[in-house]
Amino acid sequence: MTTELSPAQSAEIAESAYALRLSTDMLDAAVAAPRARAAFDLMNGRRLTGTTGLGARALQQTTGFGYVAWGQGSRQGECLISVRGTFKTSAYDWITNARMAGCTGPSGFTVHAGFWAAAQSLLPQIRESLRGRTPSAIHVVGHSLGGAIATLIADSLSGAGSGMQLYTFGAPRAGVELHAEYLTHRLGAAQVHRAYHDTDPVPMVPIHPYSHVPYKANAYRMKGPGKLVSVGAHLMPEYIRSVGDAGWAALPVQPAGPGVLASAEAWLEEVASGAGPGVMLSATALRMILHALDWILSQIGKGIGLAVLGGATIIDSLAQLLYSGVLQSVRLAGMIRNLMVAALRFMGRTLATGVSITASFIQYVLGMLFRVISTVAVRALDALSR
Repeated sequence: MTTELSPAQSAEIAESAYALRLSTDMLDAAVAAPRARAAFDLMNGRRLTGTTGLGARALQQTTGFGYVAWGQGSRQGECLISVRGTFKTSAYDWITNARMAGCTGPSGFTVHAGFWAAAQSLLPQIRESLRGRTPSAIHVVGHSLGGAIATLIADSLSGAGSGMQLYTFGAPRAGVELHAEYLTHRLGAAQVHRAYHDTDPVPMVPIHPYSHVPYKANAYRMKGPGKLVSVGAHLMPEYIRSVGDAGWAALPVQPAGPGVLASAEAWLEEVASGAGPGVMLSATALRMILHALDWILSQIGKGIGLAVLGGATIIDSLAQLLYSGVLQSVRLAGMIRNLMVAALRFMGRTLATGVSITASFIQYVLGMLFRVISTVAVRALDALSR
């Protein structure tokens, strides 16, 4: 039976991948991951290079993106893969994060095109390192963009060893709901360790219909700095501080299940009445708005089949779906109106009296909301400097 890495080990491993962005010396990665050095031969690991950016060669850049290392001692025969996230000085990485188009991923489901393109630039090197070997376990670790890439690498390699363990910190969503559901079943929810800060904006993107792995299963939600969406909450040193020396069982868990989504209706009513707490740029408010969006779409019954063709198409499609809910029932119309009120309050605006909830108005509000979310997320990615 595969023994999972500790939170402290996996957090240091996630941080250590950044040391190889420009350096070619594995010593730099080994120095950054002292808790992993005894378990994995980092000094003799293989540095991975990856490509991010748009398809045109002039807009791409190839840099160090992490490493592959093999276990030693009690972990003999185990494989470790670490993938870095976005780096401040690389505009190419930001371009990848901004691409919301979907494509067919490794298991046949729709995934984020930019994340999958980056994963594909790493996979040939990883497979070469695995050639002729059957690892007893594969540990795939990543932070931020690296967490999304790690998710797709784990998907691609899920048949390469007898055990697969996935560890992500502050990762965005890598694929749509059907992909997340499939991969959770494929790996096993207990083998997916998703940690995030409650004020980190990056795990809140991309928007529906993208979804996190493990799907409808527990994740480790730790307290980030402050109550507002926070750039500092996304940084890996903050995650290392948060996990400390605790085991996975001791970390705070955000339970998954119908109660999380069902509570969204009552929260929307409270916010719309003006009786609720202040919500402008509140991380809790943003999380509840996104929960409410998911829940309303589940009530409409059409969300899971939403086509993912690009950022504007997603917002257009969501607006049309929500407007179909307005036409379906008085209850849904009320919830969607309350959702618009909550979204506007999050952005420091109010809904004018007498405004009709049309498809165009919904599209307008969603467009503003997701621009705000993206702006904060990019600032968090921009802060990934050493």
